[in-house]
Amino acid sequence: MTDASFPPSLHNPSDGAAMAAATRRRLVALFLVIPLALIGGSLAGLEIGRLSASSSYHDRRLEQVSGDLQSVEGDYLLAIGDSHVARWQAREMCGLPLINAGLHGATTADADATLARLALPRPPRAIILTVGTNDANRKRFLEPPQAVTRFRHAFRALLRRVSRQTDLVVVTSLPAMDARQAHAFSPEVAAEIATAAETSCRRHAACRVAEGFGTGIALRDGLHLVDYERAYASIAPQICGALAEEQASPRQNADAGTP
Repeated sequence: MTDASFPPSLHNPSDGAAMAAATRRRLVALFLVIPLALIGGSLAGLEIGRLSASSSYHDRRLEQVSGDLQSVEGDYLLAIGDSHVARWQAREMCGLPLINAGLHGATTADADATLARLALPRPPRAIILTVGTNDANRKRFLEPPQAVTRFRHAFRALLRRVSRQTDLVVVTSLPAMDARQAHAFSPEVAAEIATAAETSCRRHAACRVAEGFGTGIALRDGLHLVDYERAYASIAPQICGALAEEQASPRQNADAGTP
């Protein structure tokens, strides 16, 4: 006898099993989606945090360098670049105050952007550049030729900018990295970048290459030198000699040569 007050389908055991299965599938989907969404949100938050931290560091560093520039009196030297500059603690070179505008993790384009934001109180006697290592970071390129081409464009732009700010630009050679950093940096690309920088510098009337930077000095982590004071002291005679030559025959190099 059929109970007419309920639809016949509710008495079908197979229908009940299907509904239970559908409910289980929905619950499983929720259990999968919610953790993935939380993980995705956490990763996005971490990335935003990294970007914010990086931006905050750049701003603080720029503020510090700007303060140093405003307080310096008379002639001075300006050093720009990546952590090879930022880890240099000297405050004087060739008898002149040294303003350090190094930025950890900076590429050549970052160094150019940093200089663009600095208000120099007057032209420095010389600008010392140590750039290129971070341009060889594997995460920044797909193929080595892409990295070298990108560096050439960025370095030429930087060289044009610094040449408008000073009569003497000194480009240091790059310390050779070792196998401990081969997973993150390409030694081959770094070598090509160093050659490209030196070639471009030598074509420019206002630019000098200081060779031998870091030669014979141990690396701390396969990338950074153990003793940056010693490294820069080793090329100081080249920098001081170039300054003496520039002072003996001063010239305006803003438009001299095309890097």
